[in-house]
Amino acid sequence: MAQSNLTKAFKALRKKGYFARQNFWYCQSCAWSAMTDEQADKAVFYHRQDADDLRDSGTCHLAWSGNGQEIVDVLKENGVKVEWDGSDSQRILITV
Repeated sequence: MAQSNLTKAFKALRKKGYFARQNFWYCQSCAWSAMTDEQADKAVFYHRQDADDLRDSGTCHLAWSGNGQEIVDVLKENGVKVEWDGSDSQRILITV
């Protein structure tokens, strides 16, 4: 899958009202802290450490809040391979 599919998916998530960012801050706790409460209610992102994993292995985990199934559906609609167990406490694994 081309990186552009992931970019298209994030753009589609923003259109659905998500605060959706790629390579956002350095770590997960920094990224959550950088968001407003409103942004954090409906968000999906991967941070810089995840971006390193994505570059090195082609996989990374997305942090998210909101509707996990909606996020997964948008990712899949845009050609992103997804693994997720449906749990609110589980990050979404993507493969590019």
